Formats: sequence, C-alpha cells, structure tokens
Amino acid sequence: MSVRFSTHGNSRSPRFRQAAVLLLLGVWLQASEAAEGRFEVINATARLEGDVWLADARVDLVLNDDALQALKNGVTLRIAFQHEVVRQRRFWANEVISTGQLEYEVEYLSVSQRYLVRNVADQTVNSYATLFSALRYLGQLRDFRMIDDRLSDDPSRYEFALRAVLDWQKLPGPLAMLTFWRGDFSLESDWFRWTPKK
Repeated sequence: MSVRFSTHGNSRSPRFRQAAVLLLLGVWLQASEAAEGRFEVINATARLEGDVWLADARVDLVLNDDALQALKNGVTLRIAFQHEVVRQRRFWANEVISTGQLEYEVEYLSVSQRYLVRNVADQTVNSYATLFSALRYLGQLRDFRMIDDRLSDDPSRYEFALRAVLDWQKLPGPLAMLTFWRGDFSLESDWFRWTPKK
C-alpha cells in the first residue's frame, strides 16, 4: 500500500499551526520561569482555635538558575514565610500589631542525592528524592501561627498578610555580599492579604 503526500500548497491547517505556536509559547514560558524563578502565595485562610489564629496556605516556590546552581554546589538556602497582622482604622493610618516569620533551610546532599528541608525553629528535618517534592512540601503550610490573640472586638477590622522570601542575608558571607550587588538571589512573592472570619 502506498501513501501519497500532497506537494501543492501547505498541507497543514491554520488550526494546526496555531496549536503548534501555542505549544512552543508554553514551553518557552516554562523555561523562562525556571530561569527567573517565582514565589507566589496562591491562597491562604485562617481560623481561630482557642486564643490562637492559625493559617493554612498554598505557595508556589520555583528557584531561579542562580539559586539552583548554588544549592547544587553545597550552599544551604533559607526560605522564610513572613507574616503580619494589621488593624485597619477608618480615620488613622493602619497599625501593624504583629509580625513574624517561619524559616526553613533547603540543603542538597550530593553523596545521597537527597534534598533536606529543615525547620529552623524546631530543627525537624524531612528528606526528599527531588527538589520538586521538597519545594512542594514547603509550599503547603498547615497550622501556621499568625497571632496569639482572639481579636475579640471584631476580626473583620483586621487584615492578615503572608509572603515567601528567599533570604539571601543568611547565605555565607562572601556569597551574601556578591548577591547583594548582583541581586541574583532576589526572590520574594507579593503580599497575599485577606480578612479573617470567625
């Protein structure tokens, strides 16, 4: 059985060409994002348990090429989740009544080819086979302590905020100085803000 191919005109439809262009654009955007890196708080909610406001959040964490290279070369990276609670006032400037941050360290072990994620506060460590798994774990925040206060007068008068930051100031001295001047490790999300509800 023989198969004939037309040699007259363009055998590919405009829809096919459009789909191919969109596919190539998607691949280019993914490659560009991986090169530049991106931190983004996708969603966050808070709930009152006893006298403590706890938050859950989902954060996308994508390291840029410079951070990836440093990690592969044995540099421990520190990622901080910074938060604040703001009292909104009608006739005066809003007042920040609480700030804090939860810090994690990400380390690559070349011998075992594993990625370690360490909670700086309590020193608990989790091990992962891939960086994707490690960052996905980091990006799923659960029971994140926002403030030890019931905000009993009216929670709707308050605003909670959360962001993720790659803390270059915690890098080794020479690398931190180089990063300060070049800005290669500058990765931080926008503040994600929301109003708590009882």
